Amino acid sequence: MNMKKYKIVYEWDFCIGAANCEAVAPEFWELDDNQKAILKGGKEVKKKIFELVIDEKDLEKNLTAAKLCPVNCIHIYDMKTGKKLI
Repeated sequence: MNMKKYKIVYEWDFCIGAANCEAVAPEFWELDDNQKAILKGGKEVKKKIFELVIDEKDLEKNLTAAKLCPVNCIHIYDMKTGKKLI
C-alpha cells in the first residue's frame, strides 16, 4: 500500500517565533538562534523558503502546526493532487 505524501512549504522570513509549531510537532520544528522556526530536514528551495515531504502519518500534527501559526507561513500540499490543504 502506498502512503500518501504531502509537502510542507515554510516561509522562514515571515516567522515571528511564536513556537506553536514546535509545541505540537517538535520532531519537525524547533526554534533557531534567531528565535525563528526551523523545519527539520527541510531543503531550501528558494531564498529562505524550505520544503519537506512527509508521510500521511505525519500530516495531522503538521496541519495543526500550520493552523496554529499566527502568521500563516506554513503551507501543506497534497503531493498527488497539488491541492493546498492549508
